[in-house]
Amino acid sequence: MAAAINHANKVTIMNKNYKFYSYVNHLALFLLLSFIAIYGNKVLAQKNIANNLRTISVGDDTTQVINKAGEPSMKENVSRWFYGNDQAVIVNGKIVDIRLFERNRKISLRKEKDKSENVHPISFLRIGMTAKEALELAETPDLKIDGEDWYYSKRHRVEINQGKVEKVDQNLKSSLETLDWIRLNFSGGSLLIMNITIAFVMFGVALGIKLSGFRELGKNLRLLLIGWSSQFILLPLITFILIFIIKPTPSVAMGMILVAACPGGNVSNFISSLAKGNMPLSVSLTAIATIMAVIMTPFNFWFWGSLYSKTSELIIPFRIDLWEMLKTVFILVGIPMALGMGFSKKFPIVTQKIINPIKYISIVIFIGYIVAALSANINYFFMYIHLIFLIVLIHNSLAFATGYGFSSLLRLSDINRRTITIETGIQNSGLGLVLIFNPNLFNGLGGMAFIAAWWGIWHIVAGLSLGFYWSRKPLKQ
Repeated sequence: MAAAINHANKVTIMNKNYKFYSYVNHLALFLLLSFIAIYGNKVLAQKNIANNLRTISVGDDTTQVINKAGEPSMKENVSRWFYGNDQAVIVNGKIVDIRLFERNRKISLRKEKDKSENVHPISFLRIGMTAKEALELAETPDLKIDGEDWYYSKRHRVEINQGKVEKVDQNLKSSLETLDWIRLNFSGGSLLIMNITIAFVMFGVALGIKLSGFRELGKNLRLLLIGWSSQFILLPLITFILIFIIKPTPSVAMGMILVAACPGGNVSNFISSLAKGNMPLSVSLTAIATIMAVIMTPFNFWFWGSLYSKTSELIIPFRIDLWEMLKTVFILVGIPMALGMGFSKKFPIVTQKIINPIKYISIVIFIGYIVAALSANINYFFMYIHLIFLIVLIHNSLAFATGYGFSSLLRLSDINRRTITIETGIQNSGLGLVLIFNPNLFNGLGGMAFIAAWWGIWHIVAGLSLGFYWSRKPLKQ
């Protein structure tokens, strides 16, 4: 009797499971067919638009355009500033696009006016720049024309000047080159808040560093040297090699080099703890990397950036000002570190009470600070994040792989491999962002800012994922 009941229960459960999986399969099939239908309709619509636009000729008036292609989905009033055949497109007093007459032609971008050089005026302009700034840098354009841009989709545009078709674009597509032309906007007040934020984070890191603790470092000198080499020598080298493999545009390449030159991130100790890493080693590596960043970050960026600019086919637009970087990093890192270590020594009891809360507050502030950096430019971020998502994913994965591979090659224990992996893969891209938005250095150059900002978000996601994975795996003896 009991056997019969058990058999009946099993049959009932199997029937329920069958119905559940059948429902899931039908739902998945429905979603797949819906996606195919939507995508197919979109492809057909794009094809129809392209066919209609092919009937439009340069010189057609607006009535002819509407008769041939219908009403556009969006009309935008623009002012076109022509420098030769190239144009800067102005909307509401700001540059919204740079359009080169020859799309494949590379222009050597410039940061500031150098009257000793005979360069194309448009090379000084950036998307996001005000018309007033544009006049100061590139001077008066050869020609100004008020016109309209008619968009039939994101990829189909008709340029109209004085009521006549000037140009028809049927395959508009974002590319990495676009990021070179973008300058992200950040006010002076926002920059001050960013500087204070990164200084506070560095102050919090310094509270955990004691001068007396450096006497103990000699016992772990080999481990510290391996961790330091992985972060400040191997990671920039691997980054340099990656750049020559994927060949990104100048601003993206320089953003990758700058991130690789930064010290370890302030969340690395928390992730090392989660991953069952060697906490004394993690804290020591973070301390040494942060202190040495005053010298190593500017030096690494100057060395690898200069080497890239001399050997690459692409032209790097900026002079790499080593002195300006040294000065900025010293103010943002060196002074807060000295204050934090001094505070810890003078007020040890207070320090013990506030050190842990400050660590967690610093993580929250750091994330908020990156969000703030993006919020003022959120439209650009959503428009172009897909261009650098894969680059940051590969770069960050290589950073973790560099730490793990190097420490494995030198036969370190599992606990130390985990620690060095995390210290190499978690970079203080917040420091990089402050340098990028510094008007005396890179003035918010788009490609650099996108790389550093997305790295700042992604390395936390990747680091926490790795930390949770290792937290569930016992250490190898």
